[in-house]
Amino acid sequence: TREIYAPLAHRLGIAQVKWELEDLSFKFLEPDEYKELRGHVQAGRKERELQIAEFRRPLEEILREAGIPAQVMGRPKHLWSIHHKIERRGKPYEEIYDLMAMRVITDTVQNCYAALGLIHSAWTPIQERFHDYLATPKSNMYRSIHTTVFGPGGRRYEVQIRTEEMHRTAEYGIAAHWRYKEEETKTDEVDEALLWFRQVLEWQQDASEPEEFMEFLKMD
Repeated sequence: TREIYAPLAHRLGIAQVKWELEDLSFKFLEPDEYKELRGHVQAGRKERELQIAEFRRPLEEILREAGIPAQVMGRPKHLWSIHHKIERRGKPYEEIYDLMAMRVITDTVQNCYAALGLIHSAWTPIQERFHDYLATPKSNMYRSIHTTVFGPGGRRYEVQIRTEEMHRTAEYGIAAHWRYKEEETKTDEVDEALLWFRQVLEWQQDASEPEEFMEFLKMD
């Protein structure tokens, strides 16, 4: 599940399924680490909710004053992604500070960039943590702006900015994207997005052993 189905969900842009599969795999493959991390996260939940509210209120205010329609919400980080961050950085849970994430969902691409400008004017951005996936979408059609800023109390907050349609595509995959498109545009997009998937099926036919096919799939 961790090596095939979660990455496959990611490749098809289905974030909800990817996160659930990763957390479930983590629970069964590394039960001790899972329990310990879950304990840490649950213990700090109330404090984290307060810190998210502390950032959300002024963020909603500056967007409202600028006349940008937006829904602002806190986004919980998933256990596997926190664990991965701890391992990658070689630091204990207590020293991983950017666990708070906000999401700004607005109506147009123009307002995504307008919201970004307001956020960077109000709080200091961390330069190396900025990614514009609106201008250059990921291969799974994921589109969003990611930035990390020093928010209230000097704490790091990751902010994702996207439109409602981009949010649907990010959460529920490319199928959700096609459903909301006009009929005549569907065929090209389906072809483009599933080209990789068709290659996978061809590899399966060409591979003489299941192990060989699995190796191909994992590499890609």
